[in-house]
Amino acid sequence: MIGEPENKVCPLCGGHLRPDMATVPFILDTNMVVVIKNVPAEVCDTCHEPFVAGRITDRVMALLRQFKSLRSEVSVVTYSEAVAA
Repeated sequence: MIGEPENKVCPLCGGHLRPDMATVPFILDTNMVVVIKNVPAEVCDTCHEPFVAGRITDRVMALLRQFKSLRSEVSVVTYSEAVAA
């Protein structure tokens, strides 16, 4: 059967990955923090680590490049609002 497996396994702890929303913090350079809330991700039921892939990762990277240019110390954004803008 072609496609993704139904039972996805966490590469860190072996727990079960399930679709969910995650809050993901990033540290850019040495003095800038960006927190992106409600990122669509596969989240481990055991260790709660979020994993994102594909176009979501591309969008998160684009957002981080935008925030880096702002030069603010701390930025918090909701993924869906940032994508719509």
